[in-house]
Amino acid sequence: MRPPGRLAYLVGFLFAVALLAGGCNAYSSAFKIKKLEEKSRHEALKLNGEDFDLFTEAPRNYSLFVTLTALAPEMGCAPCRQFDSEFKLVASSWGRVAVPGKLYFGTLDFSDGREVFQKLSVTNVPMVLHFPPTEGPDATGSDQYELYDLNRRGLSAEAFVEHVEKAAHVKFQLRRPINFAYYATVAISIFGLLALVKLVAGHLLALVQNRKIWSTAVIGWTVLMCSGHMWNSIRGPPYTGVRDNRPEIVAPGFQNQFVLESQIVGLLYAAAAVMFVALVTKTPGISDPAMQRTAVLGFVFGFIVLYSFLLRFFRLKNGSYPFKLLF
Repeated sequence: MRPPGRLAYLVGFLFAVALLAGGCNAYSSAFKIKKLEEKSRHEALKLNGEDFDLFTEAPRNYSLFVTLTALAPEMGCAPCRQFDSEFKLVASSWGRVAVPGKLYFGTLDFSDGREVFQKLSVTNVPMVLHFPPTEGPDATGSDQYELYDLNRRGLSAEAFVEHVEKAAHVKFQLRRPINFAYYATVAISIFGLLALVKLVAGHLLALVQNRKIWSTAVIGWTVLMCSGHMWNSIRGPPYTGVRDNRPEIVAPGFQNQFVLESQIVGLLYAAAAVMFVALVTKTPGISDPAMQRTAVLGFVFGFIVLYSFLLRFFRLKNGSYPFKLLF
């Protein structure tokens, strides 16, 4: 029998290489799933550069979300720290209902994967990359990652969960841990408030029944509404205007108004109200007739002057208004 020729050796060698390559690829896919399950432990994986290259390369029959971040204090990245807790919350919530081999989360810090940041030309963090499956029923047909828009969606876990569910074709509920400190603070505040109410209940009742307080509050509310505050709240006008490169405090016409304009009107109304209230409540109690007469004349004159300013201010807004008092 003749020994096999060189061609037969070459064919056999190529066939063995092909089998070896196929076996390596299959092993690599299974190995990645096994490593992911070992490292995840139902939470976000802490990756380094080698892990990133291993788990993100094709083939993939799983979805992987990776956050590129910089958590070191010297980096001074406040959004990184804020989103890191939200990202880990989403990962732990998925870990409660995790389907093996379906979805994983990982975090790659700049200090652990500087070469990855350079390779991807990352200039802003945090950045979230989604590596979809390249094989299986959820395969997208592309080996490229998808970028999660943090600028538009924000840093909240709720918005991120919504995106993950759509991108990875999964459904799970975000579970935030109970904030016992918050509830304890609320409970202590409520008990403290109840104790305070019990201590000052007698004084509080007298305060509520005080006619002067209620009359002052009613007058203040009336002045506030008459000054145009509600119109400002609804329309949101500018504080002042500009005409011929000069500041303008009175907007012409009845359909426009500046904030400063309403504040001036409110002050004039309030001052006129003080004059009138003092006239009817304070002067009757003055025992000296001469002092009483002087007080009456002073309050009346002050009211007339203030009301004259109001009419003058109104004529600035509507030049055709014909009435005035002193000026």
